[in-house]
Amino acid sequence: MGRPIEFNRDDVLRKAIGIFWQKGYSATSIKNLVEATGLQPGSIYSAFGDKRGLFLAALDGYFEGMKRRVSGMLHTEQPAIARIETFFNRLVSDSVADEHRKGCFLVNTLLEIPVHDQEINARLQTMFALVEDEFRAVLTEYIASCEFEIKQSPEELARFLMAGIYGLRVFNKTQPDAAALKSIVDNLLSVLKGTVLKY
Repeated sequence: MGRPIEFNRDDVLRKAIGIFWQKGYSATSIKNLVEATGLQPGSIYSAFGDKRGLFLAALDGYFEGMKRRVSGMLHTEQPAIARIETFFNRLVSDSVADEHRKGCFLVNTLLEIPVHDQEINARLQTMFALVEDEFRAVLTEYIASCEFEIKQSPEELARFLMAGIYGLRVFNKTQPDAAALKSIVDNLLSVLKGTVLKY
């Protein structure tokens, strides 16, 4: 038997993410993955099992990177509300810079994968729940430090912000316009600030 082909797993996953992100899961073939990663089919099957195995690994790899970026923006020395504004402003700037309108790999997958695919959908739910928890932690801090009464709970506001993220990602794929995206974010944040009532 020949020696197993050695490769940089992170580099392969980065390239696999790129092609899955561009074409979607269903439209990506093993041939596409061979061309993108430089691995032969046998090496892909040996390392990841099959196309689905490589896709799941790519999804996990993308999420780990995204989670680090989200955490880096939401856990700084800035006031809590400023951190949330920073996150959404970055979301707008990233969307505007995305010439191919790829959107978010996770949101794209959520929209593509049928609901009966329990494995992938459960994975996505866990990933989005972890991001929601990041927002909930910042909102809990915001409410505790605020001089005003907050009507909604941190959980309710975190879900509201997650809905805003989904909406922005999908909106940008249909109507890519920087001013429109900024207006949506301004309104989203004004609603968040509007939950603050003076005693």
